[in-house]
Amino acid sequence: MALDIKPSTSVERRLLFLETLINTTDKVTKVADNSVLSGIATGISKIVGKSEKDIVLALSQLFPDTAFGSQLDQVALNFGVAPRMGSLGATTYVRVMANPGTNYKAAMHFPMSTTGIRFEFEEDFVVGAAGFTYAKVRSIEKGAATNVDALSISRVVPAPSGHLNVINESRAEFGRDTEPDEFFRIRIKNGANILARGTLAMLEQLFIAINRKVLRVFHYGNSNSGKVVLGIVTQDGSLLTSTEMDDLLRKSAMYFSLTEYKPFGTEYYGIELRNANYAPVDICFRVELDNAFNPDEIRKNIQIVISKYLDFRYFDPSAMRVEWDNLLQIVKNTPGVKYVPDQYFYPRTDLSIDQFALPRLRGFLMLDLEGKIITNFSGTLSPLYYPNVIDHAYMSTILDL
Repeated sequence: MALDIKPSTSVERRLLFLETLINTTDKVTKVADNSVLSGIATGISKIVGKSEKDIVLALSQLFPDTAFGSQLDQVALNFGVAPRMGSLGATTYVRVMANPGTNYKAAMHFPMSTTGIRFEFEEDFVVGAAGFTYAKVRSIEKGAATNVDALSISRVVPAPSGHLNVINESRAEFGRDTEPDEFFRIRIKNGANILARGTLAMLEQLFIAINRKVLRVFHYGNSNSGKVVLGIVTQDGSLLTSTEMDDLLRKSAMYFSLTEYKPFGTEYYGIELRNANYAPVDICFRVELDNAFNPDEIRKNIQIVISKYLDFRYFDPSAMRVEWDNLLQIVKNTPGVKYVPDQYFYPRTDLSIDQFALPRLRGFLMLDLEGKIITNFSGTLSPLYYPNVIDHAYMSTILDL
């Protein structure tokens, strides 16, 4: 439980001293301003205030809940926890429109944002008969600047033959310059779990120490070959490569129990690592906007709140659903939104999330009351690459309803 320490004010300390003085002697009944006793009370309140500050600073070295900034760094040093982690890149989904059969290579074709941030596809893929697909991308650069706005990733360099258009309907997220206090504090408090041998918490702390991108570890059960299957969730939502997975196993092997360790002379471990499963969430709705507001800012503000609601870093997998009425209320409560017809808000029902899957905003379309796409100021969102009756097509092709 967090310590609830509320330092007193100078006035409170002064009044407490005077109240104690009057209650313990009958020779003082009143203390006037600018009197000797008033000066003594003020001086004592200053001294006590400095003592309170020193006590709080000392406690911040013992309890992470009361520490911030450099104090938290000192707490980590005292607790033997790895220092504050560095920068991370951003991840998001892009909608790729191309002729059926167009092949995209992660090592060859790179999405680019209008601000010059380079991204890469996490996997190779081929566009199917529908003429479009959603693909996950991660930034090559790192830092908070990689959190580009929605509709800003608008080209692929070099573009493969058959490529038509690319756009990120949702904003890129989780890029950072340094580990924030919030997650650093959690890591410090959970650091002692590395001593809990044979537990999932121990493996989680071990993997974090080896690869700073690791956030959480899920137990997915056992494979057909009897191996323990663990799902790895990263802090930026990216997928670990096979090389990174092998590196985790190799460097952590000495900490495994006998049932998990690689038997002598064999080529396997008793543990199998997999990337965590993500459940993409696609949203499409009609809306009437206040003309005094910038549609681009409204789109951005809606996505920020929805992303916080769906944030996989806090999502409880046992909930196993995303409630559509919560999404609807987020849109309705956004400044600049005048009216949202419920019958044109998709998804129309709660979204079921598979066990141990994590939600992530993927598709996002904002339409006017007539069902026409509300484009952005820079014009990167082109209605030419979407069906005429977009919300009905969205319901049947994307949401599969």
